[in-house]
Amino acid sequence: MTAILHEIRQLDAARKRGDISAEEYATARGRLLASVEDAAVEPQEPARHAARGRPAPRRPAARAARPTPKPPSAPSEGTAPDDMSGFWALILIGLCAAGLMTFLVGQLIGDITIALTLAVTVFAAIVIAAFQRMQG
Repeated sequence: MTAILHEIRQLDAARKRGDISAEEYATARGRLLASVEDAAVEPQEPARHAARGRPAPRRPAARAARPTPKPPSAPSEGTAPDDMSGFWALILIGLCAAGLMTFLVGQLIGDITIALTLAVTVFAAIVIAAFQRMQG
């Protein structure tokens, strides 16, 4: 498996250098991936059963068939195409952190307006950095 991954990396590098075309790359990569057989691994239970003096239970052999890819399904009604619950959780955490930062800085310097300004500035910088990281 390591040799195949190494060959795929070499193919990727050759494609990036322009040594091979996209069609040649796709054919070579498909040939490499097709050479990998699906493995069926069964749990190692015979030793445990042998220690008890009983034969291991027989299990049917697993078929070595490749799974068929599922067609993309349309989102069900009432749900967004991408999960927004993580986004709203981050918003809630950010608001709680901004409130806590405002309160602590306000207690430290004694002026809630300056503390709120500092908190908004810090969180705006965090949001801008996050968007720049997402783009690049």
